[in-house]
Amino acid sequence: MATAEDTPVEPVPRDKRRQDLQEMLEEVGLTVEYWLPKLQEDLGVTCPQALQHLEEKDLQNLKSQAKYPWEERALEKLLNLAHSNSLSELQKSRIEKTKEKQEQAAQALKELKDLMSQGKQRNKEAVMNKEAELREAMDIPKEYWPLSKTSLKEVIDNMQKQLELTKLELSQRQNLPDKDLVSWASGGLALQGIYKTTDQGGLIEKNENLLRVPKDFSLFGPRQGTRMETVEFTSSEEEFRFTQKIEKGEFSALISGKGEGWGGSLEAGFDHSKHSESKTTQRQHSEHSYLCSTKFSYIPLASCYFPFDQLQLSKAALRELKYIEDLLDQTADSGRSFLLRDEAERFFHRFGSHANQGPLHLGGIYWWKAVSEGFHSRQLKEVKQQSAKALHIFISGSFSTPIAKGAGGVNVSDSDSNKTSESNAFQNLQATIQLSVAQTGGPPGANNFVQWKAGLIASNQTWFVIDRGLELVPIWDIILSNHRSDFKYPLQVACCLKEHYTGMSTHTAHILYEEELLNATVKAIAFLEAVKSQKKSAFDKPLKN
Repeated sequence: MATAEDTPVEPVPRDKRRQDLQEMLEEVGLTVEYWLPKLQEDLGVTCPQALQHLEEKDLQNLKSQAKYPWEERALEKLLNLAHSNSLSELQKSRIEKTKEKQEQAAQALKELKDLMSQGKQRNKEAVMNKEAELREAMDIPKEYWPLSKTSLKEVIDNMQKQLELTKLELSQRQNLPDKDLVSWASGGLALQGIYKTTDQGGLIEKNENLLRVPKDFSLFGPRQGTRMETVEFTSSEEEFRFTQKIEKGEFSALISGKGEGWGGSLEAGFDHSKHSESKTTQRQHSEHSYLCSTKFSYIPLASCYFPFDQLQLSKAALRELKYIEDLLDQTADSGRSFLLRDEAERFFHRFGSHANQGPLHLGGIYWWKAVSEGFHSRQLKEVKQQSAKALHIFISGSFSTPIAKGAGGVNVSDSDSNKTSESNAFQNLQATIQLSVAQTGGPPGANNFVQWKAGLIASNQTWFVIDRGLELVPIWDIILSNHRSDFKYPLQVACCLKEHYTGMSTHTAHILYEEELLNATVKAIAFLEAVKSQKKSAFDKPLKN
């Protein structure tokens, strides 16, 4: 008799998969005839399960084909439906997968020890194959595996320590409910407003919570993939600004080049080669230069999106807005306009002018840095080469051995002492490379990347907001759409904020549906004029006869 394991799983008929997609599109109000072919032909999505694997770039591609703003919001809801109730299961799956890999790594280590006891060296095929199994089980990139000059005993001892550290991190699992997590992560950054101005400082400054957590809030699986990025900076100021922006959740703004949507022009991006060259040209006459080579691992583990109709203002923000309404309600006097401007400006600086819908990502970022100073500008090319080598060796160490978090110095001319000719060529650079690591999220006690990543996966209490997305909604639209009943004069409050924001920020602003209402008014006037004209023509006709 066949068991459940022996019974083949019948594939879902293509027509049934199509029907499921149709139902999901209909549920969010999207036209099946228009959107189903786009999902199938543009993205290869033929079943609801495939929607869970779409990333943010796929969603933006779909949004670019939307005919109306509400369709963009419907597409967000479509992806939320696909990810609903999947995060807890996804996290359990991650932990179980990590445990399985730990068992595989332990077995590979045992077999490597047996090979070593037989006198086998690392250059033997059996050892190399077993090392490959171990490397894959421990998720260590091939380029960061210990060099051939490292003894087999040293490799085994280091990997044994790594395995013990990751097991310890997985045993310390503590997780918060979704609502508590989004309120707590990065000090409630997800709920804070953004003062959108031409001044980049408005993006970095910390604001109070503009929003409260929606009633039906839940987190979903990530819409972005893990990625490793490398950036270079030729000034400490540039490096500092970039790091601040990443820590304030501006990852999408930086990699997409759409930083203008948040306010100022985001100077630091991921294509730093041209920028660095232009900076270098400007500094040719300076005696010394600065170089920071940074590599970071970006790991998103969850995402969320605040639908427009669920954007609810915090109690503190509502209290301040009602005070502004009270000022509007007072008898007009010469000083009232200045007082309103001051209060509006105070509100923007305290809570922000815009709420951020997302999509927001939680997870962690691990940073490796190599900073070089004290060299001549003309030597930048050579320092870059040596800095890259030193950083590579440093990152390799963080995958295999515990490292200190503080900076360590490495002389540029000695960073690759095995290559005498190169060492001689660079001996006159007079530069020292300072190596260090940093973390955004993850367990604070971790002393290498492998341990840090295990702790990040194990406990959502270690998660930070690492990306806030790009979609901003002005405060006046939230008032008119979701808080009309909280004000006696919602339109006046909205218009007051919009007008003062325009004057203070130099950004053009309008109220949602304002243009639609204006167009409707123009059409109504045109219609009345046409009716009058027709009546006049009908009256004049008999006179002409």
